[in-house]
Amino acid sequence: MRSRFVRLTRIPHFVPLAVAMLLLGVALSFTAPYLSLFGIEQAGMSPLRLGLFMTLISASGVVASTMAGRWSDRHGKHRVPLIGSLAAAALGYLALCFVRDYTALIVIGVALLGTGAASLSQVFAFGRSVLPLDDAAQADFALAALRTLLSAAWVFGPAVGALILAQTGFLGLFAFAAASFAASAVLVFRIPEIAPARHRVTLREGETAVDHDTPHAAANKAHAATQPAGPNVIIRALLALTLIGLAANATMIVLPLFIVHGLNGTRLEVSAALGLGALLEIPMMLWLGAKSPQLAKPRWLTAAAVLHTLYFVALAAASKPGMVVPLQVLSAAVVAITSCLGMTYIQDLMPRQTGAATALFFNAARVGSILSGVLSGTIVGTLGYRAAFLMCGALTFCALVLLAAGDLPVRQLFERQPLRAVRNAARRLWLWRPSRRQAARED
Repeated sequence: MRSRFVRLTRIPHFVPLAVAMLLLGVALSFTAPYLSLFGIEQAGMSPLRLGLFMTLISASGVVASTMAGRWSDRHGKHRVPLIGSLAAAALGYLALCFVRDYTALIVIGVALLGTGAASLSQVFAFGRSVLPLDDAAQADFALAALRTLLSAAWVFGPAVGALILAQTGFLGLFAFAAASFAASAVLVFRIPEIAPARHRVTLREGETAVDHDTPHAAANKAHAATQPAGPNVIIRALLALTLIGLAANATMIVLPLFIVHGLNGTRLEVSAALGLGALLEIPMMLWLGAKSPQLAKPRWLTAAAVLHTLYFVALAAASKPGMVVPLQVLSAAVVAITSCLGMTYIQDLMPRQTGAATALFFNAARVGSILSGVLSGTIVGTLGYRAAFLMCGALTFCALVLLAAGDLPVRQLFERQPLRAVRNAARRLWLWRPSRRQAARED
């Protein structure tokens, strides 16, 4: 494992790209946990207005990510939309330092924060584009390492953000986040995006240099040689990831409010819960990234849906902040699996459209967040926090059925045989136990 990290650091442009990714993660970890608190405490939003605000940001992010993915695939360039989205995010959070009017916040959210949301998908497509990797396994490990840096930022980001918030208020918090977005954009600007041409890369001393036809290297050659999956498989996977994303985004909105206002906790307890989850994600992501080519991605995603369902049931039963923190083990496992294996799974299903596949993966979460804002705001306002968590558990159970029910069309799955689909999903999970897999190998 250590030698693989050494090889990554010797790949051209990996280190500056990793720093840019870390800065992006810092900016996100400073803003995402406290944006809902900003809406309630500073802008005076009701739960429903907050939900609408978050929903419009997410909808704008879906549009921006889709357009950026299509443009980058068509032109073969990812740096321009990435820098544009980072600059938009920096301007958006700089504006939040001073604006409190609800209508103006909606305009800022749609025009700038939503556009900035495209940076998360574009940075991975940009990484796959500019890093000359010698095989598919190394490509998956490099993307997992980059994704781990986002989690590393979330280990300390919410806690540092809470301290900055306590000392300087939302002005200092959003200003620091804007500076992080801007610094990330500067680093990306300094990384050249070379036009397709043959070049050579030596990954280790004494190792034979490897020829590459494009900046994507041999990993993308093998990726492009893979036959695309049928539309039914892609639709089921994206729908399941959308439901998981809906639940995850609703949690990001509701959990800080639940800890502070529902359980009478503190902002430091919010940062402790989020920071622990991010810390646990790091070793999980590294292991999954290293083993990704050997893992059955649909089954692991199904297991993630099971853990997510259990997580929300447990959250609904929590009665004090101290009970929320250990539950982040389940949340960390879900994030690690869906982030590392979900993105590469969609890319595997669409091997000739890396930019579009990456955008679709992140848009699956954002489409869920479009609904999560209004649904969570409405349910919290009428039924309370626990009902919102139970709703999330029901959504992740539907994702479990979609992922585990085999190759049935989505329409047939939900309109004709829903009970049989649930039974088949349970049977597949039962047969997937480690003891059954070991017995199958021995046979």
